[in-house]
Amino acid sequence: MLKKEYTHILFDLDRTLWDFDTNSRNNIYQLLNSYNLLNLDKTSFFQTYDKINHSLWSKYESGELPKEVLRWKRFHDTFLEFGIDNMKMSVDFAESYLDNMPNQTTLMPYAKEVLERLKSKGCRMSLVTNGFKEVQHRKIQNSAISSFFESVLISEEQGVHKPSPIIFKRAMNSIGGEKPTTLMVGDDFSNDIEGAMIFGIDQFFYNYKKIECEGGPTYESSDLRDLVN
Repeated sequence: MLKKEYTHILFDLDRTLWDFDTNSRNNIYQLLNSYNLLNLDKTSFFQTYDKINHSLWSKYESGELPKEVLRWKRFHDTFLEFGIDNMKMSVDFAESYLDNMPNQTTLMPYAKEVLERLKSKGCRMSLVTNGFKEVQHRKIQNSAISSFFESVLISEEQGVHKPSPIIFKRAMNSIGGEKPTTLMVGDDFSNDIEGAMIFGIDQFFYNYKKIECEGGPTYESSDLRDLVN
């Protein structure tokens, strides 16, 4: 439960509102079928990919790995783990993954309900995400949540990634917010929560994975409904 009223709210997208893990898994399972890779264990493949993707994505966010390389390398490295060395297939699979990803529309529990209630209370909201621009915009549209937000700030378009305070400042300014009445909501402690701490606004750590973290956020909950209860 929030201790005070917030009139402006910044939301992360992936794993905060849009169920990235479920959607990514379903997307990959469908692609393994369409590429006739039926001999691969789908669960093991996704778990391996997820681990590799997390590692490479961190390098992308820090500027160590170009986007163009990340797109295919995460799948090529995964296929290598299963004894498949096929660059062309890896590149094709990677492009199919990104093309199909926005067609997955599962949201996190109660996400739509919470957005509706916040909107009805007059909250002004902005999305702040580190994803690829060509994918994120379509995900937001296809998931039918675009109408809740006055602005969408994608790191690739902004030229700066969370946790930089620059992107938080731009997001807050885009909806006319001020620091005392603006709240950041996200699941990624380093990018969303520590970034908001550095910028100087309150934070709601959507900790549905029950991760232990040092340095307490303003609020912490595994249920988005605590934003409105």
